[in-house]
Amino acid sequence: MERRYVSIRRLRWISVIAPTVFVGAFEIVTRSLYGNLVPPWAHVVVALAAVSVAAFAFSTFVFASMRGAEREIRVRNRRLAALNALAADVAESLDVEQVAAATTRSVLASMAADVAGLALVSEEDGTLQLVGQDGLAVQFTPESGGLPLGENDCECRKAVALGRPVLVEDTTQSVSCTGLLGEKTNTCLAVPVKSKGRTTGAIFVARDRSNPWQREDVELITAMGAQVGTVLENAQLFSKAEALAVLQERERVSREVHDGLAQTLGYLNVQMGILNRLLTSGETDKAQAEVDQMALVTRDAYQDLRQAIVDLRMPLSSTPGLRRTLREYSEKFSRQTGIPCHFEGHRGPPAVLSPTAEVQLIRIVQEAMSNIKKHAPGSEAWLSIEVRNHEALVIIRDNGPGFDLDSTVVRGRQYGLQTMKERAESVGGSLRIDSRPDDGTVLEVMVPLQKGNGA
Repeated sequence: MERRYVSIRRLRWISVIAPTVFVGAFEIVTRSLYGNLVPPWAHVVVALAAVSVAAFAFSTFVFASMRGAEREIRVRNRRLAALNALAADVAESLDVEQVAAATTRSVLASMAADVAGLALVSEEDGTLQLVGQDGLAVQFTPESGGLPLGENDCECRKAVALGRPVLVEDTTQSVSCTGLLGEKTNTCLAVPVKSKGRTTGAIFVARDRSNPWQREDVELITAMGAQVGTVLENAQLFSKAEALAVLQERERVSREVHDGLAQTLGYLNVQMGILNRLLTSGETDKAQAEVDQMALVTRDAYQDLRQAIVDLRMPLSSTPGLRRTLREYSEKFSRQTGIPCHFEGHRGPPAVLSPTAEVQLIRIVQEAMSNIKKHAPGSEAWLSIEVRNHEALVIIRDNGPGFDLDSTVVRGRQYGLQTMKERAESVGGSLRIDSRPDDGTVLEVMVPLQKGNGA
């Protein structure tokens, strides 16, 4: 049961009021009992004796309260120091296994324990997966994705089911513990890991029975479980988002290869059949014309493929900030292609995008500039960025020949425009193209800023 200690303020008032009340009560009682029956000196002796006994009892109470308050302050300081150290460790990463390793490391150090582990509930089948540990045997070291604990979970499943700490005073009496910790006599504590009111896993920690768990130990580990729960959930969500972004990018790349390179190879395959018939019939002039055309198509496909590889491998920027990234890209594009690309600057507050949105925006710019290179080689290009209404607007325009969006001329490059549109929509943005024959092309990309940033 939790013990409450007297506060300093209340203790100060007690130290003033209690002696006064005691002396007054003593005088009233003694005067009413024996009045003038004893001489004054005897009354003084009795009064001094009573006051001495009361003072001793009162000082014992005061010092006991002060020691209790001091002990409670030390426990709170220890708890705050441990939680601060844990917060500093887990804040350095959004990787689930790194967060789990930092948690078990902090628990082990704070509790002077021999073993600590962290298990999370699998969303697929509800089993407990060991994602971090310190002090266990090598065979229990979790690999990527976690290691199923099964029955050997040190009562973690029970802690998850009950939503409260579970204490095993002697691990040798628990099959659930001996299967994980071995035959060494320990005492083990399992506490739930919670996030937003949900129990998502458990922390277990074991140490020698000669150092039993105290109430403040249980409170500290429980607080750690509550603190790390949200961080682990965020790390899991980040991992899922990252994996989804990779899959989406792979799908887009495969589609671009299919629509670009695959179509070119299909065209060449057809042309090879035509070339074979021309050579068989002796029409060498027509065959040479076909060879020249095929060489031109092959050269264009090779250049497109090389540019795609360079774009995918190119780091977004050597310096932070979307404005610098776009400026560096426009300068590099001008050097490599000989097409003047003027960066017109950045209007509005800084554009802070999520990593996924920034990647997609840069890929759209790269595709748009590649189209200028292929379809408007003798023109100039302009690139600008503006932040307004919690969105970043990037405008790419050129003074090239332009095209009719509804004409068959566009069908040969429709896949590129469609890919840019899909990239913008994948991050909640939009794409608008304005072009007319002999009047250049304007492409506008709008993507939302990262929440909490921008105008």
